[in-house]
Amino acid sequence: MNHAQGTIEERPLARRRPGVVLLVYAFRLVAAFLLAWPFAVTLGGAVAGYPRGDAVLFDQGGLLLLEALRRSSGGLRPATASTLLLLVLVSFLGLLPLAALLGALGAKGRVVARDLGAWALRPLGTFSLLLGAAALVEALLGGVLIAIGNAVARRETIDLRAADQVRIGFVAAAIVLVLLVSVFHDVARAAAVRGELGMRASIKRAFEAVRSAPLALLAGWSWRAALGAVLLGAAVVLGSRIGVERKTQVFAAFLVHQASVLAVLFLRASWLASALRHVDRVLPRTTNEPVVPASLPASPADDDAEPPAPIDALVETPAETPAKHPAKHPSTEAPNLLPVPADEKVVAEERLDA
Repeated sequence: MNHAQGTIEERPLARRRPGVVLLVYAFRLVAAFLLAWPFAVTLGGAVAGYPRGDAVLFDQGGLLLLEALRRSSGGLRPATASTLLLLVLVSFLGLLPLAALLGALGAKGRVVARDLGAWALRPLGTFSLLLGAAALVEALLGGVLIAIGNAVARRETIDLRAADQVRIGFVAAAIVLVLLVSVFHDVARAAAVRGELGMRASIKRAFEAVRSAPLALLAGWSWRAALGAVLLGAAVVLGSRIGVERKTQVFAAFLVHQASVLAVLFLRASWLASALRHVDRVLPRTTNEPVVPASLPASPADDDAEPPAPIDALVETPAETPAKHPAKHPSTEAPNLLPVPADEKVVAEERLDA
């Protein structure tokens, strides 16, 4: 990431960016509202004449829900088509807050709106390519496994019960493979943001990160995913016990569900921060320390090593002054090879004779 020096977060943590996580939650809340609005209007119109309103759709057995779906089939078809198109659009637009969250997790210090916009737009092309590639791989792997399971279940030697078990087993294996691809997808996204890489380079770095610590990556994702599933299940159970008979109950159930969604989103941010830390281990690291040439002596013992000519030509040695150096013993001084003038030679001989 092209941050200024000292602004790169060495250990990204989700709890340091609660505001950005809330912004991502707000985007998802608005997107969910837009996706659910056509179905809510269509089904609500089918049960508008009942005294309890759309609360009858949640009665045990679901008979009125099925009847409402049958009566609203004509309006649900165009609503479904428009919702699918909107879902594709929201999937691509959702890459913007995701990239902004990854950029904020990897930055140190205060984050402003301009930074979020830059982080959101910079990897948009790479994120779009990664999304398309991941969707294609997930569809191929899941489709191939399910097709193999159906082919095995249709054998004459397998009874109906065993055939159902085979189908369930292959579907479960397909789901596991899709989840593994999604984990790798997140690591590639983290590499794309952290190193400002393209699609191929980010996939390469993601492979290196997975190869360096596969168990740590899988464990880090697994416990967060399991905890998120538990929270969502608990919210569904608690919301159903609250009921939908009165508006206050509906509002309370809504708050319970949204609290679980927000908690799951914080868990996802924590997983993305963990992915950033794993990517940091395989990305080239830079340092602010001065670079020392390899040819210079690394220890006092190597001080007498003769430096190469280019470095010696650039280094200026200060002129030595006799006052700064201690007097040397005559026996240890090197012989003077320079010619001595005649007058100085006579004076020296007279001192020796004296």
